[in-house]
Amino acid sequence: MASSDLDEALRKRGRETAEAIMRAARTAADRIAADADQAIEERRSAVLSSRKDVYRTQARTEIAAELHEAMRAVLLAKTRVVERVLQRARALLPAELRNDAYQAALEKEVEEALAFVGSEEATVLCSEALAPALRQALRATPEVAVQVANDAGSGFVVVGQAGRVRVDSTLETRLDRLAPTLAIEIHERLEER
Repeated sequence: MASSDLDEALRKRGRETAEAIMRAARTAADRIAADADQAIEERRSAVLSSRKDVYRTQARTEIAAELHEAMRAVLLAKTRVVERVLQRARALLPAELRNDAYQAALEKEVEEALAFVGSEEATVLCSEALAPALRQALRATPEVAVQVANDAGSGFVVVGQAGRVRVDSTLETRLDRLAPTLAIEIHERLEER
């Protein structure tokens, strides 16, 4: 699956989920507003004319509180959408290691990471599935060791200078770095609906 296909699938899934949540939130907000309007009308008919201002103030406060609660529910729903999108993206990351685009960029990615630590003392930690591709990418740099590590995630980590310098090039770390930006974009797209 190409990165753009993954992005589109994630965006489509996010939009669909967001639409369902937004419909539910709007229905709840409409119900709350209708209930609040009904409560206002009932209070108005029950109060004496000298007490109108007191009850009007009270009703406005309650409406504001209900609207605040409705907005909180919508924000919470949007946050859950973001969490689900990121969780789904994380689940798809291991499969992306076999993606042709990732494999094509692997040699350059390793070279860039090695530039930070120096190749003389470097070790590349990766999953067992990625080790052959990394060894192939590093064929011109035999002094760099490729070591299988079960906790390396999807991608690789370059360790150098006796373990003091680490360059984390895992897809999980990249997604974590992008998470705030993605969350803002998802929220903006939800607002467009």
